[in-house]
Amino acid sequence: MRLASSNDALNASPSRFDGEAGVGAPDPRDEELARLRQVVAQYEALFHNAPVLINAFDEDGQCLLWNDACERRFGWTRDEINRHPEPLALFYPDPEVRARVLDSVGPTPHQGFREWRPLARDGECLSVMWSNVRLPDGSVVNIGMDVTENRRNEAALARLAKVDGLTGCWTRAEILQRMKTLLEAARRGAGHTALMLDLDYFKQVNDRYGHLGGDAALRHFCDQLRACLREGDSVGRLGGEEFVVLLADADQDAALAVCDRLRASLRQHPANIDGHAVVLSASGGITGFLETDVSMSDVLRRADQALYQAKRAGRDCAVVLPA
Repeated sequence: MRLASSNDALNASPSRFDGEAGVGAPDPRDEELARLRQVVAQYEALFHNAPVLINAFDEDGQCLLWNDACERRFGWTRDEINRHPEPLALFYPDPEVRARVLDSVGPTPHQGFREWRPLARDGECLSVMWSNVRLPDGSVVNIGMDVTENRRNEAALARLAKVDGLTGCWTRAEILQRMKTLLEAARRGAGHTALMLDLDYFKQVNDRYGHLGGDAALRHFCDQLRACLREGDSVGRLGGEEFVVLLADADQDAALAVCDRLRASLRQHPANIDGHAVVLSASGGITGFLETDVSMSDVLRRADQALYQAKRAGRDCAVVLPA
């Protein structure tokens, strides 16, 4: 398939002359060829300058068409692609994915838009909506829209909906959803633990340093807390200065160890609030997920009771329920 192949034949047409008059007369065929050359030139300009990705591969994976937008986005020229022993592997290293790509442009190409994740030359994983158009000669042209930036923006917005803007912890809704997942696993016998934490004397911090100082204290507290957790643990802000930590596949002793590390870290690393070194502390309530728990409220209620007992015991400590 060559986009400009028509010009080869167009350039070979001779002119016809009127022998009696001896004067060259316009030949309708010449006018038609000139018109066709103009159409071909227009289509060439459209193909190369279109703001969408346009390409075509044959059944062996050889690249037949590759417009300027493709070259800019993927970083490969058509010649470079075809020098590769398996051109499509440049974009789809996984053989199974590559097979599905080839199938989508087979005898019955997928005509609606379908999202694929090809690789660019620099290793970036793109998001491209491809549509496959079958031409009258049976060949298939692929037309794509690059939606990589859209997908990144969507992911960022989705994350904003799940992450507390002040502390970087999960929001209440997100941490409760994660708790629901652990609760369902606990009913099947998995062992998980919940740790409810409350920043001690937070009202006094707010009263003395103002809301900005309170915000700084919360951020510092969460930074120290995250440093005490495993990679797979989840921490969410329930509201105000109250947080819950979900420890998957961990018992209550592991939660007590987290509390010990957190209290030590808070003592060793005071918060910088308006130029003042402020030593923070926290109280903790610990409970396990039980097979008999009907809902998340059962877990939260026990953790809250344990937290209440920790505060009654003088704060800066942790209590386990059931003991």
